[in-house]
Amino acid sequence: MMIKILATASLVLGCYFAVFNWYSFYASHKSNRNVSPVPLFGALFLVLGLLGFQATKSYAWAGILADYGTLTLIFAIPMLVWESWTTSSFNLMHRFRSDVHGRRDDIRLFKRGKFTIKTEYDPPVACNGHGALAVSQGRVGRWRRDGAGYCLEGYGEDRITRITKQGDGLITEEENYPNSNEFQHDRMGGLTLKQMT
Repeated sequence: MMIKILATASLVLGCYFAVFNWYSFYASHKSNRNVSPVPLFGALFLVLGLLGFQATKSYAWAGILADYGTLTLIFAIPMLVWESWTTSSFNLMHRFRSDVHGRRDDIRLFKRGKFTIKTEYDPPVACNGHGALAVSQGRVGRWRRDGAGYCLEGYGEDRITRITKQGDGLITEEENYPNSNEFQHDRMGGLTLKQMT
């Protein structure tokens, strides 16, 4: 009897999460904004609930299909693995670092034309008019050779960062940065870089 009570409670909880996740799908399309589902919980409770009854035990796997949040996670796994592989150290071609005035930038160029930028601020800097402070931020985009340097794009509307030689060193120049931004902590121009790899 206790197993049936727990199974029923599990089914109710699983149905609640599954309905919420399918609603997030509907809300995302209706509002044109991303409403994130909650993966795993709905499927887990549904599967456990279905396992608790003899009549539904052989169909317990259907709990996974009934939960939109878990389905999105399952379909996203190959892409997440691919993204992790493309930005792994095995695919790193060039790495540059800048460390000045409490700001550290780590720029990594990978095979297949992908780049990442991680910027850390110490001390944190103001990033909006509500008093929020930025500790770090990350950006990704595409890179290509540009003469003797590199061109980084796709990380913010039409912004472009060029890494060029200046004397014996490397500097960054940024195009199309919105000068109307009150807070310009994320500007990429004027950095002096040291090549790490």
